[in-house]
Amino acid sequence: MRIAVVGLGIAGLSICARLSLAGHQVYGFEQFEPMHERGSSHGDTRIMRLTPGEGDVYVRLAQRAAPLWRTWEGLAGRPLIEWTGGLMAGPRGSPFVLACQAASATPAALLRGDAIHALTRGAIAMPREWDVFRQEDSGVIAADATRAFLQRQASAWGAKLFYGKRIEAPIEGLTLTIEGEARSFDAVIVAAGAWARALLPEFAGKLAVKRRVVAWFETQTPKLLPVICVDDEDGLYGMPAPRGQYKIGLHATGGAVSDPDHVREPDAEDARMLSDYARAFLPQHNPEPVRMARCLYTVTPDENFLIAQSRAHERVLIFSACSGHGFKYAPIFGELAQEWLDGAPSEDLRALARLPVTRMGGEKA
Repeated sequence: MRIAVVGLGIAGLSICARLSLAGHQVYGFEQFEPMHERGSSHGDTRIMRLTPGEGDVYVRLAQRAAPLWRTWEGLAGRPLIEWTGGLMAGPRGSPFVLACQAASATPAALLRGDAIHALTRGAIAMPREWDVFRQEDSGVIAADATRAFLQRQASAWGAKLFYGKRIEAPIEGLTLTIEGEARSFDAVIVAAGAWARALLPEFAGKLAVKRRVVAWFETQTPKLLPVICVDDEDGLYGMPAPRGQYKIGLHATGGAVSDPDHVREPDAEDARMLSDYARAFLPQHNPEPVRMARCLYTVTPDENFLIAQSRAHERVLIFSACSGHGFKYAPIFGELAQEWLDGAPSEDLRALARLPVTRMGGEKA
């Protein structure tokens, strides 16, 4: 089957690799250069959690992804995940913290926030009255290294990857216009992140694009620290980064984006907010960021993934892993796309799909 994959971030690359391995003729198209930093897949590290608190389907996906990550590491010839442990934290009674505790295979007792300073030897501080769940199966993914590996592996398995190729919007069927040239396919999968709204306007109302900023902070006493995920109004998260630095970002703060081609770069207000959090949570780090970067979140109102067939054509699929918590499931994205092509949706795909999954012959599954 000739399959077009539009967008070569982490989702599109995973899909290209898996479908090529399955024997399909896969053509991946990316409007920017390889390893670009305009979307949401770029960066040195991403958080890995095998027992996420976002819902049962995500716990199942993370468990499915774990052995595939090990396969990818074998193929890459290097580790892609460093297991650091994690601290899931929030005000007392936080539903997120309790969900993480309940999802754990060995649910330990909650810690109080004032225990974290001693636990991390003074490197991380939290409000004393908070609940904290210590999550052993958390760590950091080498994000850019994973992207680079998938670019090589997808090509090795036969995928044809084209960079600097913009697809004409909107996509209305199986014929794509690529820089003025019309090319037809048997199926089209749109994994274009923030640009998916223009490519498939029928889904524009279900996707919002958010500007987010992360910052890196240095310390004179570098040590490997756990990741943190905080259930507060800004959605603080943090993770160790190369060179002994620690990276933090705000999941819920940064502003909306009307045009993903024109996004405001990090500014003094971003630095102020992130520095305030660094002062409060990272007492051994210099609160002035050594660098900042912006990324684009593409999210649904409930922050669940959006995997759905086009109403206009049953062989066109939107695949949005809804930035902010998607990278950890990367090896599964190709598996889910394969299930859709085969018309054999798993329980997980059924839970994530927003429209009925239809077999290629038209029979609803």
